[in-house]
Amino acid sequence: MATITGKLTFDDIELGDAVTPFTIGETQETIDGARLSEGEDMEMPRNIHTDPEFAKEGMFGGTLNAGVTTMAYLNQMLERWLPNASLYGNGRLLFKAIEPFRPGDTVEFHGTVTGKRVQDGLKLVDCEIKGINQSGKLIGVAEATVAVSE
Repeated sequence: MATITGKLTFDDIELGDAVTPFTIGETQETIDGARLSEGEDMEMPRNIHTDPEFAKEGMFGGTLNAGVTTMAYLNQMLERWLPNASLYGNGRLLFKAIEPFRPGDTVEFHGTVTGKRVQDGLKLVDCEIKGINQSGKLIGVAEATVAVSE
């Protein structure tokens, strides 16, 4: 079993291969930058991601990363060894949060190849991914299926 460190062909990938870990730190600034806005004068609704005072009142006790942002980080991890069309064309990505991903956290994502098959003419590779924060806590798990063109 090898660690996948670059773009590979379908034949190069084996069950049990590790996808190169991806580490990212989160800040309130990156969380704030991920929000969607239709204009600068638009009033943003209070939410647990971008309003620290409002978020303190909630069950998490502070702001946290939105799940869609974490999925974007997982996508960055996968794009390091396969073209983004591998995920978008016929792939899928499912993420389940376990613990909050907070400003100040650093999370390392580790992936393993769990399946490999040809289905309907597509060369598909399945991966399981886990995100572990700087305290050793599991923040989330993901399942990805990517279509490999070669």
